Amino acid sequence: MLKRNSGNIPAFAWPCFLVLAIIAILLLSAPEPVREVEAPLPPQLYSSAYQLIGTGNRLGTYFPVGNILADWFNSHFDAEGGVFKAVETNGSVDNVRLLREGRIMLGMVESRIARETLAADASSSLRLIWPLWEDVVHLVRTPQGFEPSREFPGRLRGFLGQKNSSTFRTSKEILASLGFGDDFSSLDLPPDAVLSAVSTGQVGFATIQAGMPNRTVSDALIFHDCTLVSLNQQQLQKILQKVSTARIYSIPAGFYGDSQPSIQTIGLPNVLVTTDKTPAATVELITELLVKASTHLKMKHQATAAIPSEPLKAKAILEEIGVPIHQGTIDWLNRHKTTPTEEGASDAD
Repeated sequence: MLKRNSGNIPAFAWPCFLVLAIIAILLLSAPEPVREVEAPLPPQLYSSAYQLIGTGNRLGTYFPVGNILADWFNSHFDAEGGVFKAVETNGSVDNVRLLREGRIMLGMVESRIARETLAADASSSLRLIWPLWEDVVHLVRTPQGFEPSREFPGRLRGFLGQKNSSTFRTSKEILASLGFGDDFSSLDLPPDAVLSAVSTGQVGFATIQAGMPNRTVSDALIFHDCTLVSLNQQQLQKILQKVSTARIYSIPAGFYGDSQPSIQTIGLPNVLVTTDKTPAATVELITELLVKASTHLKMKHQATAAIPSEPLKAKAILEEIGVPIHQGTIDWLNRHKTTPTEEGASDAD
């Protein structure tokens, strides 16, 4: 009588099972196809509860004054919890991009970046609201014990600003105009490490492009024996040919401490910008509040004192930039009996 092998696998089937097992293992261990995933945005840029103001990093003036302006705007609205919120960005270049993408309502932008945005795209939706203050280029030198050479830029590496920021670009253009190419050695630093780096000789100089006064510059000069580079007329003329919208700027003697001499450098006008999608009535109200800000907010930050309150002066600065002025600003100027010229001022709102 034949015995049944119902619970056993026939010997001839083992090789087949072995091959199938190997295939299964290979399939399970194969890597998944690589998928491109967009880096997440900062959480506040998803906010629907606020109208966001793009500022800059904590090294400059955009971020602290942006917060002051957001509070100032909110104090004139009845909405509980506020309407506006300042958010930290990398500055002008970032703010233009975020405006284009509809992620912020207002942005602080260097005049040169605004002008070049229009030059690159004649149909750009970018619109000027109001001038802010001069972005002054502070070239902060390390103490002489770390860098005996007083010739700028010296032998050590420099901090040129955050990558993709307008400060970084300004630094590169200044160096290029003075005969130093792309091979100049620079060091990338987070904003909160710059003061330590320049005061201890990790870098020979740091470029800080900001409104005056700037706390980092003040601390570097008063507490750490750093100095400011003063550019001569020949250097300034070369730089002005390279850096669009720049103008010569003088830092008065003693502004950053008793030992600071008069400094010659450059400044670039800053502006508050939005897009043509922002309602004219909203921009007109913001303009009114900005004009009042120079008087009411200068005790909170001196940079706000430089915001023009005189319509003719503000109009001249905006028209010089050559980017369309928002219809809400035009309406405000019309109410104050000053009308922008058509060039650089027309708007499609």
